Amino acid sequence: MAQEPGPVYRASKLSRGAAWVVLACAAGVAVHAIVTSGGASTKAVVMSGLFGLLGWALLRLEVRATPDALVSCAGRRIYRFPWADIRGFEIDQRTGREIAVLLKGEVRHRLPIVEVATRRVPAERVRDELDRYWNAHRP
Repeated sequence: MAQEPGPVYRASKLSRGAAWVVLACAAGVAVHAIVTSGGASTKAVVMSGLFGLLGWALLRLEVRATPDALVSCAGRRIYRFPWADIRGFEIDQRTGREIAVLLKGEVRHRLPIVEVATRRVPAERVRDELDRYWNAHRP
């Protein structure tokens, strides 16, 4: 019997498409600067690299619930929180636009969920989905 897939939250298709365009343009500018200037145009290569990193970070933006852990990637580093270490989920009462995972030792980690930050999806609904999956898979 297959496990039910957990909730997955990532950047919108429009944002991901824009990130691919930014990556392609950054690569094109860097290659053009290297070919035409012979590598002397370091400013263009550095700026292309920065835009490329931003585009890459947007493509990696994701929160995924797997049967053994909650995986969160805010673009740079991937965090993996085993269900046994999670105490629950909390909505920021001040803004209502951020969800945090509560960990052992009074540690909070903000989850990069774009749909909640842009108010396309209510924070309560996302928290309830994560809570339901967590309750079903914690030891």
